[in-house]
This record gives sequence, structure tokens and C-alpha cells, in this order.
Amino acid sequence: MNTLIVPTDFSTIQAAVDAANLGDTIEVLAAGGPYAGATISMDNLSFKGVDNPVVEGSVNGFLLNNVSGILIEGFTIRNSVHGINLMSSNNNMIEKNTIQVNSVSGVSLLASDNNTIENNIIENNSVDGINLACSNNNAIEKNTIQNNSVQGIWLSSSNSNTIEKNTSRNNSIHGITLASSNDNKIEKNTTQNNRVSGVTLASSHNNIIEKNIIDNNDLNGITLMTSNDNMLERNTVQNNFLHGINLLVGNNNTVEKNIIQNNGSDGVGLQRSGNNKLEKNTAQNNGFDGIQLEGSNNNKLEKNTVQNNVFDGIQLEGSDSNVLEKNTAQNNGFDGIELEGSDNNALEKNTVQNNGFDGIQLVGSDNNVVEKNTAQHNGFDGIEIEVSHDNTFEKNTVQNNEFDGIELENSHNNTFEKNIAQHNGSDGIELEVSDNNTLENNTILNNMVNGIEVASSSEKNIVIKNTVLDNDGIDLIVDPNTNTVANNVCNTSDPAGQCMDGC
Repeated sequence: MNTLIVPTDFSTIQAAVDAANLGDTIEVLAAGGPYAGATISMDNLSFKGVDNPVVEGSVNGFLLNNVSGILIEGFTIRNSVHGINLMSSNNNMIEKNTIQVNSVSGVSLLASDNNTIENNIIENNSVDGINLACSNNNAIEKNTIQNNSVQGIWLSSSNSNTIEKNTSRNNSIHGITLASSNDNKIEKNTTQNNRVSGVTLASSHNNIIEKNIIDNNDLNGITLMTSNDNMLERNTVQNNFLHGINLLVGNNNTVEKNIIQNNGSDGVGLQRSGNNKLEKNTAQNNGFDGIQLEGSNNNKLEKNTVQNNVFDGIQLEGSDSNVLEKNTAQNNGFDGIELEGSDNNALEKNTVQNNGFDGIQLVGSDNNVVEKNTAQHNGFDGIEIEVSHDNTFEKNTVQNNEFDGIELENSHNNTFEKNIAQHNGSDGIELEVSDNNTLENNTILNNMVNGIEVASSSEKNIVIKNTVLDNDGIDLIVDPNTNTVANNVCNTSDPAGQCMDGC
């Protein structure tokens, strides 16, 4: 194993390559440069630049063609088509180079596996910083990839790669993109100031996106398109122009323990996406909703904190059969949780408080179950139901809201059972133009106006076995001629005689 020195022993890098034997080291001195590139077709050679010699002006700075065991270290590679190009080459190391101003890619891998690309500066290339096609089990680590005209890092049909601790910024499209690429790990990277998204997956499955900082990109922080079974965990996604995290036609993904904040639109947005799990995320200070589902069914949202968002904490629009459980929605500008045109959802054990409008609002939403939630200190009603039918509200606590505890408008065939409505600024429960609803075994206490008010325009409602006491107005206002009223406990009623005690 010998050391060949360029330009001392050979005037060009290619001449040294042609004379080298297996295991040799080729040292290239900066003083003799700039140098033309070289094609490497022998295994186990080391190329070491001394004082960052410049390689430029060739089709490839270095072309590795069906080789393994190559080290390229310490060069400035520029003004070529590809800075470093690996074709069918495995188990090579590319490290500590500056690769810039190439007309296609900084580093390109085609059908090349088990390579390491580490600690390079890759910038100002006309297409991608790093491009992998049909290349697997490679490690891309600790690189700075910036100011490239298309992608920072691009993987196409490339699986089981690790992309870790890179900075990918100021690229003209995405910071990191996976297309038809599976089982990759994207961890502890910083992607910022890219013209589209920080991280994008297209038709890519079973990938892990973990512990990244994704900041100030011009579209979304993380975008998944037709991508399934991916894990997005413990990322900080902030200051992006639109969504923090956007799932478009993506199924069976897990979005967990992320901090999603200060994005211009929604913190997390799902469109036509199903069977996803959103758990233990914090979505705060976003310009629209904290979490928004549009045309998305069978998702589970659990133990998320959504706060200080400009519109709703959580909004479902045209989204059915979702489960919202144990979330905290607070200090949002509009509603804590809003369902619009959304059916067969389950809202259970959520805390919705200090929101500007309603705690929970249903509009045009049927057959939902709203159970064991706490809605308190909201600017309008604790729970508001508009043009929504066949819903069940059970064991909820609605208290200290500015207007009604629970309000129904133009809503029919709903059931209210074992709820507590207390200390609200207007009525405990109010029905307007709402028929065939059942109010049973509810506790209505200490509200500022009336306890239960069923307006004259509401008929065929059943109001039985409720405890309605100590409200500042009249405890129970129900017309018994058009509604069924029996076995309630109250002090005052209108008409009189509808209570078991005190009437």
C-alpha cells in the first residue's frame, strides 16, 4: 500500500488512479490545482485532499463506477455536471468535501448501497444537493446542504437509508424529499428556509421522521402525499407559511409528540386521510386551526394540546367516524372543538376551556357521541348544537361559560343524559326550534338566567328526572302541552306544577 502524490508524482489525479494498486492512497496537493476530475474503477483507494485542492470542469468531479472501499476526503469539487457520481458502487465514504456550483447534483448515487456521505458542504448546485436513485442502506450525516436550485436531499426508489443531523436550507423546492422510498429514517436534521416544504414524502411508506427542526419553509413544514404507515415523532415544526404538518391522502400514519407552532395556516392538516393516529402533540399559535381534518375518516386524536390558535383548536369538516379523546383545547380564538358536516364521531374526556367562542360546536353533524367532556370558561356556549340530529351528549360538565351551558338550535332527536350544567352566564340548557330531543337525569345548577328553557317553538321533547335548582331566573321553562315533562326536581317552573318539589 503506497502513497501517490499529485502533482509531485503525477500531474493529474487520473494518472495517479491509472498507476495505483489496490489499497493505495492518493494525496492531492492544493498547490497544483485546479485539477480535472477522475474516473475510479479500482476498489479500495483513498483520495485525500491537502489544503482543499480544487477539482473542476469535468463531467464528473469523481466518478465511482462499480467500485467499493473508496474514500474521498478534503476536496473542493465544482463546475462539473455531478460533483461526485456513484454508479453501482457500494461501501464507499465521501466526507469533509465542499461540493458546489455543479450543473446537476452535488452528490449522485445510482444503484449504490451502503455508502456514507458525511460532513460535506454541498451548495449552489443547479439541481439537487444529494440525489439517491435506487440506492439503499446509505448514511447521509452531518452535511450542510444549501442554496441548491431544486432539492436539498432527494431520494427516489431508495430504501432503508439514514438521513441524520444534516442542515438543509435555502433550497428552491424541498429540504428533504422521498419519492417512492420506504423504510428510511430522517432524524435530527434542520430543514429551514426552503421555498416549498422542509420534508416531503410522496408515495413513500414505513419511514421514520424524528427529532427534526423544521422551520420557516415557504409552504409546509412536513408534507405527506399518498404516503402510509409513517411515523412522525418529536419534531419541532414552526414558522412555516402554510401547514406545520400536512397529510394528503395518507393512511395509517402516526403523528406523535411533535411541537407544531407559529405556522401560517393549520398546525396539522389532514385531507382525505384515514386511520391515522395523532397523539400527544402540542399545536399552538398557528394562524388557522390547531388540528384540522377535511374529508378524513377513522382517525384517532388523543391527548393533544391545542392552544392559542387563531381559529379553532380542533376542527372536523366533512370527516366521519373519528375519535377525539383526552385532548385539551384552550385559549383558541374561535371554538375549542368544532364539527361541521361530520357524522359518527366520538368526543370523549376532552377539556375545552377559555376559547373565544364555544367550547364544543356541532353544525350539520349527526350521530355523534359527546361524552365525559369538560367545557368551561368559554366566550359563548359550553356546547352549541346547530342543525345537528341524533347525537348523544352524556356525562359532560359545562360550567362557567359566558352564555348557555348547552344550546340547541334547529336540532332534533338528540339525547342529553347525566350532564352537569352549572354557573353559566345565561341558561343551563336552552332549546330553540328543536324537536324530539330527550333531556334526562341532568343536573342544572346556579346558572345566571334559567335552568332549562325549551322555547315555545320546540315540540315533542322529553324533559324528565332532571335536577334543576338555584338558577337566577326560572329553573324550568317547558310547555307541557307540546312536550313531555315529568319527575324533575326544581324550585320554580313556568308553567307551574312541573316539578316534584317546591312548585
